[in-house]
Amino acid sequence: MMINFFKKKKERNIISQKNIGEMNFVVVDTELTGLNEFRDNIIAIGAIKMKGKAIKIGEVFYRTVSPSTAKFRKESIMIHEITPSELENCPKIEPILREFLDFSKDSILVGHCLDIDISFLKKEIRNNLNLVFEPFGIDTLLLYKRLIKRGVLPESFQYKNSLEEIALSLDIEAKELHDALSDAFITAQIFQKLLCYLVDLRIFTVGELLSIGSIEEGTYDRVIKKESYQL
Repeated sequence: MMINFFKKKKERNIISQKNIGEMNFVVVDTELTGLNEFRDNIIAIGAIKMKGKAIKIGEVFYRTVSPSTAKFRKESIMIHEITPSELENCPKIEPILREFLDFSKDSILVGHCLDIDISFLKKEIRNNLNLVFEPFGIDTLLLYKRLIKRGVLPESFQYKNSLEEIALSLDIEAKELHDALSDAFITAQIFQKLLCYLVDLRIFTVGELLSIGSIEEGTYDRVIKKESYQL
């Protein structure tokens, strides 16, 4: 673990000097059987690539998988509208995880309440591939809150937490929510707009972006984030 720490610190020092416009991002969203990290699992992964502020519409990743747990609560069916029978013929998660790792290679991950997605991806990658997954990540919810705090976005936005609320506050259409790829695309549009606002703060490098939006720099209350994740 100590080796991974120093390796990641070295990687951060390298990418921190990059201009945001030169950086590769992968905006990701996962659909889950529930939010308990010990007993629940991923059932879908959606992602889309970005280069700086540019969304690469043609470079997307979407896979549904057969969950490795038999527990599939009705609450998750109500949220995602995915039933156990629909997942019966889906592939196991192992090859899908390998595909995702290849898709997101050399990129910073971006997501709404990203630490939830990351925690499940870490668990699945560790349990199924015996690999350590330690990506750099930008949480759009955290970045949104920081921009409010710094006066770039209206103070009246401070109580908006869900993906839909944030999208609408930025004049982004929010439809087909709780579909992994649709949510990833909405999040990509939010991230695109937030990056434009960073110019007002004279933030231009990846290091500066990580300092205010990284999941490692700080997170909002876990309960709020779980509620936001579901809404």
